[in-house]
Amino acid sequence: MKLEQAIKRYELLRKQREAELERLRSEYLDRVREIIGEILRILDGLEKKEPPKDVDSHLLRVALRERDAYVSTLRRILGGITAMDELERKLGEISKLHVGHGRYLIVLFKKDVYRVNGLLKELGEIYGEYSLKIREKGLPDLDVARLIAEMEEVRKEISSMEQRLDELSRLREELEGGRSSESPELEGLVGEKNALEVRLRTLQTEVRSKASKLQKPLKRMRIPEAAPFIKDTSHVLQKPEEFLELVRRVYLSLDKKAKKAADWLLQNLLSKVQEITEIEKQIGLITSQVESARGSMKASEESLKTTEEEIKRIEYELRKLRNRLSSIEDELEREVLVLERILGEKIER
Repeated sequence: MKLEQAIKRYELLRKQREAELERLRSEYLDRVREIIGEILRILDGLEKKEPPKDVDSHLLRVALRERDAYVSTLRRILGGITAMDELERKLGEISKLHVGHGRYLIVLFKKDVYRVNGLLKELGEIYGEYSLKIREKGLPDLDVARLIAEMEEVRKEISSMEQRLDELSRLREELEGGRSSESPELEGLVGEKNALEVRLRTLQTEVRSKASKLQKPLKRMRIPEAAPFIKDTSHVLQKPEEFLELVRRVYLSLDKKAKKAADWLLQNLLSKVQEITEIEKQIGLITSQVESARGSMKASEESLKTTEEEIKRIEYELRKLRNRLSSIEDELEREVLVLERILGEKIER
């Protein structure tokens, strides 16, 4: 038998059993009401009954107090029984009543108390008989359809999360691949920048070294225009044309050693300054590229970190969902086994 068919048969059988149980409750409640009515009539008679004569006065007072308490308590208990479920709860109170009342009452009104006790015992027997038939007729409360629907919903959630996990795993691979490719590129840029900076310092040192050989001669000549160059040779790099004009003016006054430095400056200064300027531009451009690459790498690292955190979260949620699915499947299997016993047929899973 297919599971869907089994569920329909179970629901039909359950409705039939519920109708039978309702009839059973009604039948037993009618019997209970008859007995309760008989007990209440006995209590009415007991309440009005005159005690025997020639009874010890102390015993009489105690017995009459017991009668009042016994009658009022039993009326209250029995008056609250309007359904079989209530009878089950009240039987416990009736048992306590036997223990707490009646020891002296039974001495004076033995016949009435025995009749009541017999009827109360009959109530207990009726409830026991009723409970047995309820268990025989009743069906276990199965919810196979709900479990199937819940199982399908959890499977959909798992499928959706697995798809999302695949997407994130691919994204992580892309980010890791991008990081691997960006790293050599950045290293290359940094290496190129370092090489240019070395070349720049070499050129600057070379020019300033040549210019420093003219500082003393210029200082001795006391030429006002030479003051900035005498103070700091880097001024040569900032204003090469002015410096060369100054060198031409004093060239004939220089000694042999100074003339050699002057000749080198007159021949090479402008080209060296031009090369320095070009290198500085290249360093500026590469610095910008390095900063951009580092920014890109940082963004990639942050994106990778966020992706890995999301992957861990989804993996955790997937473990919970798979455990939940396993629990639902186990519960469904147990309920299907019960359903097979009820219907007496093997059910296809």
